[in-house]
Amino acid sequence: MPKSYRNGFIILFAAIYCVLYAAYACIPDSYLHEKIYYYAIVWPTAALIDFAAPSAHVIGVQNRLQSPAVILNIVRGCDGAPVMFLLVAAIIAHRAPWRPTLRGAAGGVALIYALNQLRIVVLYFLLAHRPDWFTAMHVYFIPTFLILAGALYFALWAGDGVAKPRDPLTD
Repeated sequence: MPKSYRNGFIILFAAIYCVLYAAYACIPDSYLHEKIYYYAIVWPTAALIDFAAPSAHVIGVQNRLQSPAVILNIVRGCDGAPVMFLLVAAIIAHRAPWRPTLRGAAGGVALIYALNQLRIVVLYFLLAHRPDWFTAMHVYFIPTFLILAGALYFALWAGDGVAKPRDPLTD
């Protein structure tokens, strides 16, 4: 990759990430808790936990998973959005044609969403059965895994012949 592409990629990536994060920051917490988190995260996660461990008696209430043993709050950032923003910003900044860019972004968002749902299930069970492991997994290990998964997805997507960046001199 030429140096001008790398510099342009970094600037465009940072700008797109900042715009996505600023838009996310404008969403009121009450709307996130009552609508987005409940329907997109809490309710499906409670169903997964109930399927895996029916005896846990997990219910979803707004932005919270609760059972007789555990209360787990889903707050801003626990939704996987920051990792999704990193991945989408990288895909857009790569400047591939719009169809592979759209497919790549949609696939990346779906991947991070699924991994984040799994993350919340794991964190619930850690809190219920191994609370001493919760902080390290929640703060260090699982977020690092999500970022690495996003980076690997981007590398595989960008390495595909379909996702070659456009040359601004010939486009």
